[in-house]
Amino acid sequence: MLSLILSPALAKSADNLNFSVSVLFEEIKAKPVELRHFLQNFPKGGDLHSHLSGAVYAESYLAIALERDLCVSLESKILLKPPCDPVKSPLLRSVLDNKDEFGFENFNHLVNALSTRYYRLQSVSGRDQFFSTFQRFFQALDGSRGDMLAEVVARAGRQKILYLELMQSLGMFEVAQKARSHGDIDAPFGSRIDHSMIDAEVVKVVKRLDKIEARSDALLGCGSSSAEQRQGCSVEVRYLAQVIRELSPIEVYAQALLAFKLIESDDRVVGLNFVAPEDSPVALRDYKLHMKWIAELNKNFPAAEAGVSLHAGELTLGLVPPRHLGWHIREAVMVAGADRIGHGIDISHDEQMYETLTYMAKNKIAVEINLTSNEVILGVQGEDHPFTTYKANGVPLTISTDDEGVSRTDLTNEYYRLVKTYDIDYATLVSLSRNSLQYSFLPGASLFEDTYTGRKTEECRQIADSKSSKPIDSCAEFLSGSYKASLQWELEQNFSSFEAYIKSQFDMLNP
Repeated sequence: MLSLILSPALAKSADNLNFSVSVLFEEIKAKPVELRHFLQNFPKGGDLHSHLSGAVYAESYLAIALERDLCVSLESKILLKPPCDPVKSPLLRSVLDNKDEFGFENFNHLVNALSTRYYRLQSVSGRDQFFSTFQRFFQALDGSRGDMLAEVVARAGRQKILYLELMQSLGMFEVAQKARSHGDIDAPFGSRIDHSMIDAEVVKVVKRLDKIEARSDALLGCGSSSAEQRQGCSVEVRYLAQVIRELSPIEVYAQALLAFKLIESDDRVVGLNFVAPEDSPVALRDYKLHMKWIAELNKNFPAAEAGVSLHAGELTLGLVPPRHLGWHIREAVMVAGADRIGHGIDISHDEQMYETLTYMAKNKIAVEINLTSNEVILGVQGEDHPFTTYKANGVPLTISTDDEGVSRTDLTNEYYRLVKTYDIDYATLVSLSRNSLQYSFLPGASLFEDTYTGRKTEECRQIADSKSSKPIDSCAEFLSGSYKASLQWELEQNFSSFEAYIKSQFDMLNP
């Protein structure tokens, strides 16, 4: 139950205003426990920057590894497939209960190795620790993605999240391997890669997605009576095909082609992203080439309606030489035609920063803000983070996790950090939640023309308050033709229920 006993002055102010959640929120911001509880129940549209493998907690990977009798390298802490080496990489279950010289169980050390927990106490940087985890739990992924998906959507349901766009790499390593011996990067478009080979992989990926979702639904009891369903069944999930950009040019191109063909073939795949450290030598060397390929593929796959979200500007001075700073964001939005970017940290190094910001604001190119990730990987936080610069210049923003499991966080915590760091008001909080659906790659037109003021599209503008009114006439027709708008409408209904709950608690505790 929310603690809604206000200071006398604020209680009187709230009473005079006929109760205002905005007024209450201003006092709750100063109370960490109450704020976290408020935000836990606060309706959240979605998480648009989440890697499925990184969203799973280390404890779950260890459980999977135990069930599958995986081994673990004692030196690198990488999970490995059998056969195990009893000296260098024994069976995981044989070492979990052993204790180190200080009396701590290996289980805790492995949780630390598979996440960024206590990363400040380790000898490696937050950046190196974050990215090393993906290699360590890689062998636990195969055959386990249904279980992983169930964990992630159940957690989303508990946080009142309606929608997830999850990055995944199904089929990417397979086409990359074939491209090494059967591709020609210098050939003209259509001849660089055997398209029939890519098409065959598309069929396999679609079948794998079917199995993954069926397994997740079975674990959650989805499709059974509502009383038996676990949280998560109502969370809408779509996927971004993620291209691993550290590979050779022909391998990256083959993956990008697969991404576009998946978008064209399966409604569940709504976009693509290029992943792996942006500061790696190969990613830096080939960044402009990758952006040109995305633009070319977008042009040649008009029916795909690809949503392009790119990691761009996840860089700082010192991490890379100055020559690599300040131009990645421009390349992503102006060359590749990105609809969203993730991170966008090095915007201050752009010599035409305000031109870039104006372009992004005018074209409604959103930035996925990942506060915990930016602190861990780049050491950027507080006023050094460009959140306020983007906001002041009208660039759309969304709040996301990158990633709940590896970063040991959740979306509620990211909202909590945002409120505590930047002292945003309730109207901004609501608009950020709305933005996560507004700038998602869900099909259909958006409900809002302005997520901050709540101004809706013309078809629904005659309804003064969508949080308490049923859609009628033109609006009902509009919602039926847009999956995105219908989910946005559901979010508004959730806001109405949330605010009514708060008012009921206020009335009960402040008679």
